[in-house]
Amino acid sequence: MVKIILIVLISLVNLQAKSSVDACIPIGKIVILKKSIMSLDLSKDQKEKLVQYEEKLKEELGRIKDGAYDKKERLSDLFDENKFLSEKFVAITKRENIVVTSSISEYFQNMYQVLTKKQRAKLVKKFKRIEKKRNK
Repeated sequence: MVKIILIVLISLVNLQAKSSVDACIPIGKIVILKKSIMSLDLSKDQKEKLVQYEEKLKEELGRIKDGAYDKKERLSDLFDENKFLSEKFVAITKRENIVVTSSISEYFQNMYQVLTKKQRAKLVKKFKRIEKKRNK
């Protein structure tokens, strides 16, 4: 029975850790931003830079998801003799979310910096149209 409970807990911790990283990624916003930017009249150089930034983001998120950023935290650290240390688990998850959010923020910043003033103005207008449609 104890073995089954541990297997279930380990499975839940793995799912939660995975979903905590995935859940904080605003996929919809990334897709809208990327599609909106790619629909602009971009130069070859701009497109190449955007692809580089996207690859960098994928690598960073992959490292975070694999837990490569902090190998000091182990599953066994989430338990003591009496209980599951949920506060510690929450703290680990929050740190992961901060790292992911920072990576995505840097990605957005880099993408925006690649654009010219004219392209930025067009992008802002696109977002306003999208928001207006959603609010109807």
